[in-house]
Amino acid sequence: MNGKETMRGKGVRPCAECRRLKRQCEQVFPCKHCAKRGLAGICPNGELANGSRRVKILASTEDLHDRIADLEEALKRVTSPDHPLLEKALYVNNVQVHHHENGGSSSISPPNSDAVDNPSSYGHLTLSDDPKVSRYYGAASSVYLSKRPNTTSLRSQDVDDLDFSEFLSPFPTRDAPLEVTEIMARHLPSAHTGRELAALYFQTCGWFMDIVQESSWDSAFFNHVYDDHGTPPDSQRLAVVLLVFALGALMDLSQPPHCELSKQLLFAARICLALDRSHSVMYIQCLVLYATFLMNGDRDTSGGDTVWPLLRLGMGVAEAMGLHRDGSAWGLALDEVNERRRIFWEIQGYDVLQSIGLGRGQCIADYAIDCAYPEPDLDHMFHIKTYELTRIWSRINDRQIRIRPSTYSEVTEIERALRNFQLDLPEYLSPGVAPSPMDLTNPSRQKMALQRNMILLFINEARLVLHRGWFVRVLKEYALEPLHSPQKQSYLDCLEASRRIVGLVRNMLALHGLLIHRRWHFFFHLFSSCVCLAAAAIRAPRSSLSRAILSELDAGVELFRITKREELNTIDKLWNHAFRAVNASSTSSSSSGETDTEDLDLLGARKTCRRSRHGADLTTVDDFAYPISDIRQVETANNLLDFDMDAFLAEIGAAAL
Repeated sequence: MNGKETMRGKGVRPCAECRRLKRQCEQVFPCKHCAKRGLAGICPNGELANGSRRVKILASTEDLHDRIADLEEALKRVTSPDHPLLEKALYVNNVQVHHHENGGSSSISPPNSDAVDNPSSYGHLTLSDDPKVSRYYGAASSVYLSKRPNTTSLRSQDVDDLDFSEFLSPFPTRDAPLEVTEIMARHLPSAHTGRELAALYFQTCGWFMDIVQESSWDSAFFNHVYDDHGTPPDSQRLAVVLLVFALGALMDLSQPPHCELSKQLLFAARICLALDRSHSVMYIQCLVLYATFLMNGDRDTSGGDTVWPLLRLGMGVAEAMGLHRDGSAWGLALDEVNERRRIFWEIQGYDVLQSIGLGRGQCIADYAIDCAYPEPDLDHMFHIKTYELTRIWSRINDRQIRIRPSTYSEVTEIERALRNFQLDLPEYLSPGVAPSPMDLTNPSRQKMALQRNMILLFINEARLVLHRGWFVRVLKEYALEPLHSPQKQSYLDCLEASRRIVGLVRNMLALHGLLIHRRWHFFFHLFSSCVCLAAAAIRAPRSSLSRAILSELDAGVELFRITKREELNTIDKLWNHAFRAVNASSTSSSSSGETDTEDLDLLGARKTCRRSRHGADLTTVDDFAYPISDIRQVETANNLLDFDMDAFLAEIGAAAL
């Protein structure tokens, strides 16, 4: 009996590689087939993962590969993604890469930090009658803008000299420029009226923006314009004064919205800007104030897309001036350094916030900025914290517009940064401060309450944008019960952010209803929250959370009903759709089966293209605010803890990981 027969008699099996290839193995190891193919080192127990000669992977070393994956993740954190040891070519093939990044299992498991998001949507394109004229929105809730009624063509129209449409540009295009003295004689209000308008500006705008400081207003601006120095003031300084007056008049609650005085003052400031377009800090102040007016103007000018070119101009000037680099490097005086820092972070925060809302890239990337924050003090801590939050917003925007796929670990890392930021807030800005009736009567307490709600609104807006892509993916892949998804945390975080935004906007309406109604920003993000809640109810009506979601959606829709916003038609339609879907699910064993995709379209889940017809006017809602008299007292109606999502999830055994 020879050696081979002896081995067979003892039950020796063929090597793993020959079994995989279904070849006859001589059962003398290393066998001839493996030795010939250069695989003697893995014979008899090892095999190639899928036949590739490029990479040898032992069949019995899964733990080793898991360890390698952990080391790669650690390497990714301390190096760039382009490190040669992180190349996907080192894997056997793209299928294995996908398997590796998604945990290799379809069972319910903790979210894999390396799960890869789908490439971003192409977004939304609106075409004019002229195909060469179009407007683009990225994959964001800003498709809301593309669906708003258009009363004007995308192409600029010829207008009368005093038509407010011309105010979209800060520079006159027809009239010969007036001299500063003529502008003052024709448009500058009396000193008494000017002080009243400035006081209105700082009362209604100064709590959320610090582009012009009340402490230096008289010495830096007001006195230069109204005191007789023998020479006219600088035209840019006069423009700042007129724009502050214009915003004060715009937010004057004793006057109808968009009063003529505010438009006349804006027009005068526009003429001043045409006299001197030189790059200066005051020039940037003018552009930010001008953009703020347009953002909150009437129907022809309101909306983020209107101010986009203006912010790009301002950011270009800021970069040309080197404001994104810290002024201390050049040995400037501390006051000048702090002013440059403050002006830069004001316009940078504005630009990043608008970029995220429109799904477009910020002008100056965060890695190109070394400008420090201004020296902190108690009166300006809110503004310093918004500057810090801008850094996190920048990371979200980078991920939002990126073409290449991003991993789930990036989402969890940014979410961790948001949570840490919220934990580090000063006490008066923290969510632990309960609403109080004094917030309605004490001006100082009201300002702090508005700032607290504003910073929390910013945080939850960031969380909503961060998780929205994974939220949509979970709804698509786990429609029966989204809580079974490995990425359920994004689903829960998106719902929680939406719920909190509804509560925060309700808080602010109770604090200062008519003023908040004139601020477009709040209703933009309230709209986004309602869309997320509606999508969750429509796409997963049989979920254990669907009834609670519908209740929160109803609270958000009620705010649009109370304020009589023009967005009510769209929101009401989604609410009816969600209500039908949830009710139908309780009497049917299947999901709603609806084919309408408006909810996902509004979340930026698909690419859309529509053609705008010139002159179409679909507006049906009056744009004047009504007193919000039926909102209950702030201590009862606005408690953010009126529905404890965490406690509810714990009760049903679905607490977050």
